[in-house]
Amino acid sequence: MDLTKEKLRIAFGTWAMGGGDSWGESDDKETLYSLSLAMDKGFLYFDTAPAYGNGRSEILLGKAVKGRRDEVIIASKCGLEWGDSGSMLHKERDGVKIWRNLKKGAIKAQVEQTLKRLDTTYIDILLTHWQCPVDPLEETIEAMEELKAEGKIRAWGSCNNTQQSIDGYFSSSDKPILIQERWSLLETRNENLLKVAEKNNVLFQAYSSMERGLLTGKIKATDPVIGSAKKTDPWFTSQNIEKVNNALIPLKTLASDLGLVLHVMLSCYALSLSPSMGLVLGARKREQVLENALILENRLSEEVCNEISRLWIKPQREEK
Repeated sequence: MDLTKEKLRIAFGTWAMGGGDSWGESDDKETLYSLSLAMDKGFLYFDTAPAYGNGRSEILLGKAVKGRRDEVIIASKCGLEWGDSGSMLHKERDGVKIWRNLKKGAIKAQVEQTLKRLDTTYIDILLTHWQCPVDPLEETIEAMEELKAEGKIRAWGSCNNTQQSIDGYFSSSDKPILIQERWSLLETRNENLLKVAEKNNVLFQAYSSMERGLLTGKIKATDPVIGSAKKTDPWFTSQNIEKVNNALIPLKTLASDLGLVLHVMLSCYALSLSPSMGLVLGARKREQVLENALILENRLSEEVCNEISRLWIKPQREEK
């Protein structure tokens, strides 16, 4: 399958499917059903990583696409590994230490492990998960070039970049096919990297674009916050949740008038902001898959997009 920008604009994200400390309890049976349903509903592109549940997400995705591998595009990641050592400590989670390591030998070893977990012979797109300032960029790029030559990856990209890393990657002869960064209507600090993507005619793939569920309008200020992915998000305090929900009130009315689910409308709006904008849509339950599939089918008029721009007033976040 061709790795065109249009085919890569919407990815099905599997971070939450890894469960664990990051997202709390996850049902593997429901995950497998949801992944199969996603393919049936038209999702072609799936995003995963070794760090999602320490390999659990990759294993589940590998099982789900068995027999359908040629129907889908799979992106996974490198640069985070768990064990006793690495180039730089990233965090401790699920009882293990997670290390950053983007040295060539480490990347190649990580790819071999990912191929086994996914039960496939190749990865369509390999992304550097988190940049490691103590590892030479040249070595990382060399690893990508060699993996492409070996047929183990088809293309590569980069996540969670610094200005130094993004400049280095785009000055190489073999440039990344996309960059993946955190972005939402609440967290716009990476919009400078959207400009980098536009300049280089590649995809800017936004993850957490619904701010880990907060922009769906379904989370109440009194709801328990489960999982470190939300607990470490400064928007997830009762005061900030209430502020966001109040800011969403006029947008909910507009979505209702259009016959759309709120987060479907907001996702379509995000896609309208730039021809380089893409989204990673997270889900792990069948009802979430069915709602996200509506984003594949809908696009907003210029008039509606202008009205969303007028109605959306970003709330001022209170710090924890």
